[in-house]
Amino acid sequence: MVEPFAGDLFLRLARDGWLVVPPEQAAQVVVDLEHTLAEVRASLRRAELSRQLRGADVDPDVDRLIVECAFAGQLGADRWEQALVELPKYIQAFRMAAGLP
Repeated sequence: MVEPFAGDLFLRLARDGWLVVPPEQAAQVVVDLEHTLAEVRASLRRAELSRQLRGADVDPDVDRLIVECAFAGQLGADRWEQALVELPKYIQAFRMAAGLP
């Protein structure tokens, strides 16, 4: 079973003062989360591009890559899209917890 995201919980904990993180540590967590968010966006873009290119007249190696990306995108599309909503909540919560802008 895949665990659900907890963005709202992290935000509530940060607002209520229960999530407290030293600024240096929070800054690194924010950088890592922003990197993860960028990777999720890139994965969704690749999946969308592969859907658009499906059936196009392309090199067999490129076609294989398109199929692989489309398949991966279909398997996790709902989780990727949920991550796009939830990861910014995590970022905001860690900023709040450390008093970062």
